[in-house]
Amino acid sequence: MIENTKLTALVASRICHDMVEPMSAIIQGLEMIKDGDGKPDPDALSLLDHGVGKAWAKLEFFRFAMAGAMAEGDSELEEGHAVATKLYSVLKSELIWSAPAVKMPRPAVRVIVNLLLIANECLPRGGTVEITASKQGDVGEVIVTATGPRGKLKDATFAALKGEGDDLNGHTIQPTLTGLLARQGGVELSARETAGEAANKIELIARSASFQL
Repeated sequence: MIENTKLTALVASRICHDMVEPMSAIIQGLEMIKDGDGKPDPDALSLLDHGVGKAWAKLEFFRFAMAGAMAEGDSELEEGHAVATKLYSVLKSELIWSAPAVKMPRPAVRVIVNLLLIANECLPRGGTVEITASKQGDVGEVIVTATGPRGKLKDATFAALKGEGDDLNGHTIQPTLTGLLARQGGVELSARETAGEAANKIELIARSASFQL
């Protein structure tokens, strides 16, 4: 069992790590304005706009995906659509939301949204991330597919999702929490990888009898 204090510290570390880049842009933009002659500097305003937009998108994502991880009750996959779209507006990869309406417990929505972030991190050179859903017998299935050059699901990330990783750190805390939330909510996680000539495909699959299509 992971100690709560260690989980809290690593979650804080992960959030701080993700906020460094947008906050640096904001600070740099403010410094450029201070050093200017009072006239609006397009480059400074662009830096501020980029930094504020990215910081806000990431803060909203983490509040939904991590801080709200203990929220209970019934929900729908669509609840995570807006926060995912806003996050991907500041990421290199493109989000394609092709999933139909899927009813599921609210913690499961958090699982899927976290998978969307993991999918983006599988694409170091960008690409597309598509979310789809279907019914397989009595079990609902949501698939997050990341496609891009040199796409790869890291072994440590997959082990963390399965609850089998031994190295808990700032890089693995988010998939660790995703896997923990999935197991608590009866969601089975698996992954498939397919290598291609121009792009690789990684499929992150979430299955549960509680997914209703």
